[in-house]
Amino acid sequence: MIVYALLQFVTVAAIGASTTDRPLAETASALLGRNGETFVVVAVMMSTYAWLSGAILNLPRLACSLASGGDFPTFLGRLHARFNTPAAAIVLFSAIVWGLAVTGTFLWAAALSGGATVIIYSGMCAALIRLRQRQPHADALRIPFGRTLAVTGILISMTLLTQLRAREALLMGVTVLIATLNWWWAKRREIQKQGASQAVLAAVAD
Repeated sequence: MIVYALLQFVTVAAIGASTTDRPLAETASALLGRNGETFVVVAVMMSTYAWLSGAILNLPRLACSLASGGDFPTFLGRLHARFNTPAAAIVLFSAIVWGLAVTGTFLWAAALSGGATVIIYSGMCAALIRLRQRQPHADALRIPFGRTLAVTGILISMTLLTQLRAREALLMGVTVLIATLNWWWAKRREIQKQGASQAVLAAVAD
């Protein structure tokens, strides 16, 4: 948090609060000259490549895990016959990232990433409230005023989401709609499976 706050402070102090597609490069150019700008551009490219490499290793496996649990379509849980990797999930994730990269600008991608992160944090805050209701005596770390902090986090997140532009908000809304429909589908499928299992057990008992 301190590093990001200081980075934001230095950027605004160096180039002002005007909107730009290359904030780090322009900051380095103002403070270090042309060579500094080149160094920062290369460093940003390496950092972005490292982040994407880590995301490709992590996020498709999350989709694969959800598919194995019945929460995502089954094909995302299939593993490659030779490498034992979630090949379908990796291809789908890569295609989505590529599509977002070629159809938008840096600021658009940053806004989408920030909006998605805010939604994830809001879900975590809501999960804390729900878990404390369902498991009030669980042996776990309990931060004082946890529910109050969770509600505050949700309110702050909702406020931040109002800063999205129309195009970004529309894409986020479509994503939420797809996620909701997927949740409903998975829930209904699980209920059907439980009903079928109960029917089989009843038939065996008879």
